[in-house]
Amino acid sequence: MSDTSQSTSQTVTRSRPPALPATTADMLGQRKFEMRRTLNDHIETIHLKLYENTDYQRLLDAVYDEDAVEGSLAADNLLAAQMIRAAAAAGNADPYVAEKKLATIAKALAVVLRRYGMSRKERARMIDGESVETNGE
Repeated sequence: MSDTSQSTSQTVTRSRPPALPATTADMLGQRKFEMRRTLNDHIETIHLKLYENTDYQRLLDAVYDEDAVEGSLAADNLLAAQMIRAAAAAGNADPYVAEKKLATIAKALAVVLRRYGMSRKERARMIDGESVETNGE
């Protein structure tokens, strides 16, 4: 189909664009490039599943070594990574994550936490929920 518009001096013909896909499945079928999830995306999915686990939250809560469950933020990061890897391995939920090293998972978890403004560094710089300047620290 086409639309015809007439102005005083010339006629313009425009073709109609194709109709939008009717369903989500149809839309996904015409995707131009393969959708690939990154490691961070995989970790985020597992993080969201684990988030309401109180032991997991305790590992993520501290912003200073003194407050960490194991007395070290790095140790708590590795224990949280271990929980993520165990959840990925359970029932073969995410074999891609299940084979990753703990240090790699911990680094990806840090990226995920920044996506939500929940990193230890970001939270350490907050007072009453408001971010404050660090004066170059």
